[in-house]
Amino acid sequence: MTSGAISTRERRKAETAQGLKDAARRLTIEHGLTGFTIEELCDEVGVSRRTFFNYFASKENAVIGVSVDLDESGAAERFAAAGARGIPRLVDDLIALHLERWSFGGITAAEVAQLIQAFEREPRLIGHMLQLAGQGERGDIELVERREGLPVGDLRAAAAVQLVGAVMRTSMEQYFKHDADSSDDFPTIVQGRLAAVRELF
Repeated sequence: MTSGAISTRERRKAETAQGLKDAARRLTIEHGLTGFTIEELCDEVGVSRRTFFNYFASKENAVIGVSVDLDESGAAERFAAAGARGIPRLVDDLIALHLERWSFGGITAAEVAQLIQAFEREPRLIGHMLQLAGQGERGDIELVERREGLPVGDLRAAAAVQLVGAVMRTSMEQYFKHDADSSDDFPTIVQGRLAAVRELF
């Protein structure tokens, strides 16, 4: 298979996933989660029910944008394959992992606006999103433990993941602020916040 064929396939996958997310959010805003079926969502996008479940585990996950394969970019596999680099390098490597994930499937300002409307229509989506975020955090903690050869429950793994998670969340808030007077791109904002954190220690 040629690299051109691979890129075409990946582009089609990304377009299908985006179409499902957009339609799920629009239908939720218009009708609420119980106001449409997965079949109706699939009809909107022109895919089968089976295809939907290749991308998302539920309507809720489609609205939030969390796919069945939580890391289609392969960033986590590359992070693990790098092997133990020591605790002092861990935060930098975790930031790089998150930025690679972002570059593959980062959310746009328009999508943020859609999500806010969907959450206003269906507040229970916020709880679902927090549950998914917790699962992602636990997965990253396990990833760090495995890569660094740390015992399960080592607080350094959890602390590193939680610290980086806080940097990423606040950076996203800054990036998507409508009244932001900075034109910095997302990685620049992340690195600026990380520099401020380093000054504390």
